[in-house]
Amino acid sequence: MSRPTVVFRPTVVIGLGGTDYEVVLKLKKRFIDAYGYVPEIIRFLSIDTTENIKEREKSPDGNKVILEPNELYAISVANPIPYTRNDNIAEWWPKDIPTSSLISGAGQIRARGRLALFAKVGDINGLIAQAINTVREIRTSAQAFSDNFQVSNRDGVEIFIVGSLAGGTGSGTFLDIAFLARQYLNSFSNITGVFVLPRVFANLPQTHLVKSNAYGALKEIEHFWGLTPSNAIEIDYGVAKVRADRPPFDAVFLIDGVNKKGTVVSRPDDLQNLVADGLYVQIGSQIGLDAANVADNIRAYLATGEKVRGRKINYCSFGFATLTLPVQQYERMKLEDAQSLLKNELMAPTLSVDMDSEVARFLIDSNLTEAATVLNALTESEHGGQFKQEFRIGEMRYDRTALPTIKELYKRQSDQMEQRAAKELIANFSRLEQVTTGAIEAWWERAFNRPNGLAYTLKFLTQLYPKLDELQQSVQRKSQEAQSSFNALKLEPQEEKIKQAAEALFSNKNNIQAACQRYKERADQKWKIYIHWKRCDKAAELFGILRAKVEEIKEKCQRIHSNLDKVYRDIEQSYSEVNRQATNDNPFIHTIARVNLQSKRPKISGEDFIRWYREQSETLTKWSDKKATDVKNEIVAFLDEIYHPLTNMTVEQVLADSNPEDAGEDLQQLGRLAVPLWQYDDAEIPTQQQHIITEFYYYGVESNNTIFSSPPLSSRLPKGRTNPAFVPTGEPHKLTLFRVEIGVPLFAFNGMKDMEQAYLDPNKVFKH
Repeated sequence: MSRPTVVFRPTVVIGLGGTDYEVVLKLKKRFIDAYGYVPEIIRFLSIDTTENIKEREKSPDGNKVILEPNELYAISVANPIPYTRNDNIAEWWPKDIPTSSLISGAGQIRARGRLALFAKVGDINGLIAQAINTVREIRTSAQAFSDNFQVSNRDGVEIFIVGSLAGGTGSGTFLDIAFLARQYLNSFSNITGVFVLPRVFANLPQTHLVKSNAYGALKEIEHFWGLTPSNAIEIDYGVAKVRADRPPFDAVFLIDGVNKKGTVVSRPDDLQNLVADGLYVQIGSQIGLDAANVADNIRAYLATGEKVRGRKINYCSFGFATLTLPVQQYERMKLEDAQSLLKNELMAPTLSVDMDSEVARFLIDSNLTEAATVLNALTESEHGGQFKQEFRIGEMRYDRTALPTIKELYKRQSDQMEQRAAKELIANFSRLEQVTTGAIEAWWERAFNRPNGLAYTLKFLTQLYPKLDELQQSVQRKSQEAQSSFNALKLEPQEEKIKQAAEALFSNKNNIQAACQRYKERADQKWKIYIHWKRCDKAAELFGILRAKVEEIKEKCQRIHSNLDKVYRDIEQSYSEVNRQATNDNPFIHTIARVNLQSKRPKISGEDFIRWYREQSETLTKWSDKKATDVKNEIVAFLDEIYHPLTNMTVEQVLADSNPEDAGEDLQQLGRLAVPLWQYDDAEIPTQQQHIITEFYYYGVESNNTIFSSPPLSSRLPKGRTNPAFVPTGEPHKLTLFRVEIGVPLFAFNGMKDMEQAYLDPNKVFKH
């Protein structure tokens, strides 16, 4: 996918606690989904008091998305008791909290989370410094960015600290993490806190401290807005002292489990996804441009903002929603068609075929019907006809020298005959081997490259193999018979008769000649048997090679079948995952339902796939040399191409082609879903100051050339008091709305009374 150029700022995202490990992991996955990797100018760091962390996300290619070792730090402490005796910890460590190991979490106790940080503060401080310095140095480093990435000219580093204020780790460490980071930043940098409030965790087991923890954390944030160079504090971490003369955060996002309209987010995973989306759109799109940065806009607004009843209004929330085409249904349909293609076209049992006739026809076409056919082909003469070899006795003298002469002639010509026979047999064998194995290869190509070709090929070869075995055994028997006949046919009796005729008292030339002629006839017969014997051996060797070729192709087919079976199971699993996602719909995604998918669904057959594959200059038989993942990728590539007319539609195309009222309703639904996740009481804010609450609307569109910036859709787009900003994201199937609300004092926040009541409960442990 071609993405618009993105201007990145040096950015570090720090997640605190188990919940925000999940947020950071989901955020990393969004970058990998969009870009294939995380740009070097962005760094992630997840800090938790537990080591029991498992990867739970997958990239589009199915690989697991994990946080690397340099992105994770577990601040587990097996024996924290000695640390509580240090002066810099003893001054704030509450005496009424039991001290126990910090390996499996802080147990919702904020002080235990902070104790773990103090125990490992040297390491944590070093990790934060390293991350900040690394992203800051990208600006001046020699590292080459692709054309899709640019580094902002604006000075400073963006820090996002993400955590839950409900547990012990996040709410116990977020302030110290901010103060530690602030010491490495200049005045152009921003630290933004994104904090999840306790409502979404309230009904989970062992969460009796979540409200009191959150209230204590919010009291601390509220207190530290007052830090200035003339009203500074010094924090003693034992290994170093940090002077804090600025508030820990430039802006704080509070994310509740219910939005302004009363929509409840009941699943922590949904809330984590929403927080990850909100972070991604701020970091990973052109919202990072110098003129359109959320943190800059908020900071500029707050700098000139007034107080309400003497209290800061530095609190924000955001809503995030997506208007999308039914891409999940596209994926489900593609996976259904992939399963059907595999099951019904590529792996299906072959239809009823008279396989005996098929095998017989192949043997006839290949001249392998009978052993005699092969035997004759092996002794074909290069001049035509059958190769023959005769014993020549020429003009020999028929006298007393006849016997030694004919024996010498036989020996010499016999060697020549064997050499010539071997040469002829080898030449004919080589030609036959090439022709017959080529016939099997050609048949395999024809048979396999068709629907149900795999099953047909396996069944055919299973029946061809015994036929070849039968032919091989036939010629082996003939070879044994010929060898026995050859060995049994002796020349000695004829030699004796030549000797008798030559040594007779009255030797007769005619008698000697007749004896020599009978010797010649016996030699010719013996040579004929010899050639037959040797050609039977060669025929047996040929049939053995053909059997081996059949076995080789069968093994290739079985390997292909195994790969296809694995591909089918992988696609089946992917289909189950897509269905599971469909039944676990994100409440902040609105899918345009007006697209008639079934009418646009392509028709797919095995012939279509094989034709497409052939157009790629490929043959399915090559699957025998490929891995299952390669085969799967090729099948998926085919389906992607076939579905391209459907999947290539964009949200903007669909809305532009829709009735304006229908398009307007979809856009309004997007606005209704992207409602900031908090609730507050307007009555708590004086009427003359209610104007301080404002909203920024950021729309994620495919490119700068968007239809939403002009009529008729521009008038139907939900917006605040100011015009919305359009953020190119390069995602054609989505229109996203990142809606930021700012300017609410903490005392107006709904739910504060419940948290305060829990905080004031004398039976709860120390809150700070």
